[in-house]
Amino acid sequence: MNRLTAAAASLLLVVAQACTRSAANHEELGDRSYAAGSYEDALAEYQLGRRGNEGNAALLAKVAAAAMHTEDYALAAESYRALAKRDRSRAEEAADGLDRAARAALAANDRTALASALTGLREVAPRRPMGRYVVLAALDAVDRGDTAEARALLPVAAVSAVDAARADSLLFVYGMTLVRVRDCSTAVRVFEGVVRRDRAPAVVESAREGLGLCTLVQGQIALEQGHPADAETWFRRATAPGSSPDVVRGAFLGLGDVRLAQGDIAGAMESYQQALAGGTPGDTISQRAQEKLNSLGKAQP
Repeated sequence: MNRLTAAAASLLLVVAQACTRSAANHEELGDRSYAAGSYEDALAEYQLGRRGNEGNAALLAKVAAAAMHTEDYALAAESYRALAKRDRSRAEEAADGLDRAARAALAANDRTALASALTGLREVAPRRPMGRYVVLAALDAVDRGDTAEARALLPVAAVSAVDAARADSLLFVYGMTLVRVRDCSTAVRVFEGVVRRDRAPAVVESAREGLGLCTLVQGQIALEQGHPADAETWFRRATAPGSSPDVVRGAFLGLGDVRLAQGDIAGAMESYQQALAGGTPGDTISQRAQEKLNSLGKAQP
């Protein structure tokens, strides 16, 4: 039994040494190709060496550098991020590489690589200015419906904006992104800040509408959670001047639900009638309000 154990240990040692030599050989071959300007061959060798030696920070840096030369900016960004995690003493080097990858990805319109590079910069060097490309990346994330990326980038983009009006415009977009994921407690503060600063009339009006929409969502959430009194407060706010007609009608629909939860049938019917006002037959709010009125009408003695 001891002989078998010793043999197994020897075999493992031989395999480990072979893998180490293999990784070293690939790295050496990659260095030769890189020096000769054969960057694709260098990258292929470095990648093979990386598989056999994941813990080598120097090899990660070489993969990233070769990937930049071959215009594989997504791989370069991933490698620089891995380098910073593997060896914190090289974080500044990794941040510089991520900055170059972001600029190159922006020029090449490589959205995936740009997002990865900017995410890496936030991880590695959160205080480093990310320039105009963060604005483009943030708006691109909004266009793609990537709410997680948009929520991360839009505040940074607002700070990087060239003027106050542009900053508030980006903050408005941030607020609307928060509404989409029902984070209205944060969105309300964002919209209120835009309205209070009053730095761009068109943006302020949009922010007022966003604030109305957000208060409507907050009312719906409170109602769903069984807090009709809180819901009523939010729905009343949603009817304030500046809210869009559909938000106001939606608020009256919610107020009808509040009255119904409180046992006030007459009050509920009145609110549902107000939800119908200004709508068109068959629109969602009108349809729901009419269904509720029909249901209450049948329930009457």
